[in-house]
Amino acid sequence: MMKITGLLFFIPAFCFGQLSPEINKLYDELSKSKRVESAAIGYGGSESEVYKLFVEIDKKASDKEVEYIAFNGNPVAKTYGSYSVFNRKLKILDQLFDSYLKNNEPISIIQGCVRSNSHLADELYKMVFWEKDNIKATEVYRKHKASIKTEHELSNFIQLFGAKESKWTMKEIDSVLIKFDRIVLDNPSSPQNLVELITESYFFIKRKHPEYHDKLAYFEKKYNSEEIKKYLKFSGQ
Repeated sequence: MMKITGLLFFIPAFCFGQLSPEINKLYDELSKSKRVESAAIGYGGSESEVYKLFVEIDKKASDKEVEYIAFNGNPVAKTYGSYSVFNRKLKILDQLFDSYLKNNEPISIIQGCVRSNSHLADELYKMVFWEKDNIKATEVYRKHKASIKTEHELSNFIQLFGAKESKWTMKEIDSVLIKFDRIVLDNPSSPQNLVELITESYFFIKRKHPEYHDKLAYFEKKYNSEEIKKYLKFSGQ
């Protein structure tokens, strides 16, 4: 009984030891949420209290604290932690993705007034893949930055493109995606939804990956997937 009690006391102490008191308090509040929320939610665009907690953590937490949150806690805390890891370009993205794939926990999301269900690894993959749109918006922003003279004009510009400046380049994003693809395709137990996410994403942008043929063919046969079959046909494989 003493060993069990000691272990129970050790767990919260261990958690607290990874985070400063201030971040630990914010982390505890964030972990109470059952869903991931965008900055504005609902038909009226109300400010999300959950997202505000994330912003506060992202502003104050160290890189090590962000990494801890991304690897621990409930799926909501992990999702927001992965946002920070990605935005800060921390060098653990592939490790994080691999960890999520091994236990691809479901998450509930509300973005604006749209509700959806997803999984940790799926959302991390989507975030990286669609960063390319943010990079394009950043390029336009930097090109026209000199002509933006007022805060109002700047606010309108950011609202128009819906993103802040990206720290990533297209080449870097492609490199991360290749690593993610390999992690998924090298694992014969990878779930159907994640393999299909890869093929759907590349089909959407009309990019062929002939080097994926054999592994995709395996998953197409395993899951009898029309989505994977469509991509194989598009690739001429």
